[in-house]
Amino acid sequence: MNLKSKTIARIISLFKLTEPQSWCRISSADILSVPDVGKTTLNKIRLYLAEQGLNLRGDNPPAYWLETLKGRTADAPQFGVCPFTIVIDTNEGTPFEFDSIQNGEGQTIRVPTVRRPLYLSGLADYTIDGMETLVQIERKADDLYSSMSERREIFEGEIERLNSMCEFAAVVCEVPRSTIIMDNHRFGARSKSIMSTVSNWRVRFPGVHFIFADGRWDAEQECWRLLSGFWWQKQRERASETVREVVGDLFEEV
Repeated sequence: MNLKSKTIARIISLFKLTEPQSWCRISSADILSVPDVGKTTLNKIRLYLAEQGLNLRGDNPPAYWLETLKGRTADAPQFGVCPFTIVIDTNEGTPFEFDSIQNGEGQTIRVPTVRRPLYLSGLADYTIDGMETLVQIERKADDLYSSMSERREIFEGEIERLNSMCEFAAVVCEVPRSTIIMDNHRFGARSKSIMSTVSNWRVRFPGVHFIFADGRWDAEQECWRLLSGFWWQKQRERASETVREVVGDLFEEV
């Protein structure tokens, strides 16, 4: 596969890419920051690099792109792509599988996941590979009640740690807020006490967002949206910085 087009030639010139390995120092967001460059061009570059055992900075490994992008035909299932890997804590007994995630075109997205003992480092249940200390998602199901009563001090310590460590953290609860409000007593914790504590922690720990979802499926979707949104925000920030550096270098050369 060759990369021969005016658009790709513009990318090569802008980022001073002299050999295939030099593509590894720029990210997918860097490429998308170039005017008139879209995901079709980006995926063409991904496949070109994957065939040589390479990938863009912060992107999924070559094997992922070969499986996802190569050999697509009109009759073959079409899959969206996820440019990052989700890390799941090994303590998660029934973890989210992220097998029902869809992109804006209605295509199912193949989401790479890996299990690691995040709890050993005081981290939460879900994060992004390579961004473990930047973004953390804690998942709560029925254990929300016990966490807010019998384990309250331990859970508060976890929230405080996430607030001080991460750029963004959230507690995604599978229990709807309306269910908690209507439940006067469950697992030793009164609904009024739970909601009061949540409101108090939102003020004390503004970096940790409490989200009440409408069941497990909705919680899984929200977990994905938060992680995906954070990843793309970081890519935009890095792309903007890269463009500023490239433009600065061009002016210095003039």
